Amino acid sequence: MEATAKFDFTATADDEMSFKRGTVLKVLSEDCDQNWYKAEQNGKEGLIPKNYITVKPHGWFHGKIRRAKAEELLNKQRLDGAFLIRESESTPGDFSLSVKYGSDVQHFKILRDGSGKYFLWVVKFNSLNQLVEYHRTSSVSRSQTILLRDMEEIQLQQSLCVQALFDFEPQEEGELGFRRGDIIQVLDNSHANWWKGMCSGQTGTFPRNYVTPVSHHM
Repeated sequence: MEATAKFDFTATADDEMSFKRGTVLKVLSEDCDQNWYKAEQNGKEGLIPKNYITVKPHGWFHGKIRRAKAEELLNKQRLDGAFLIRESESTPGDFSLSVKYGSDVQHFKILRDGSGKYFLWVVKFNSLNQLVEYHRTSSVSRSQTILLRDMEEIQLQQSLCVQALFDFEPQEEGELGFRRGDIIQVLDNSHANWWKGMCSGQTGTFPRNYVTPVSHHM
């Protein structure tokens, strides 16, 4: 996951990493500590404070979910190319790409070279974000043509829209912030109190009682 530094940070311990405001960092692991991420910059790894950065959220990053759970989620999708990226179960710190194709789910290990670049085959990328964007138009498989497509996009025709009644500021990671009057695309309304939605290109969970269904005449 990519993150952008909001402030300068100067390391005060050997395992920390200094950076400048505006720097783009690669978040490698989110569970080191509740206040710190493990991140990488220019091939160097270290700990960075969470409150000094803004993580660029992506619906395709599912973190530490099991391979079986990834298959369960993707098997519910109707179209080939639906995908997610998860942290590898077998090699902590690495990532795996899971993609639906036909009646199966294929798993690809995302490789990294000595300078920290990510790749599946030959073309290398500075971040997972760049790798995903490239493989939307270039196959992830060498034996079939499989182009990545967002799970959320596939679900759009089945979902409903709601309008925000109040401003909502995220309190936890993974929550979706919005302003009063914003239109939110509902992606999952199976939970009684917290729904998952998309607003302004970002996805996350939000409280059900902050929104109202969009009337048809709008």
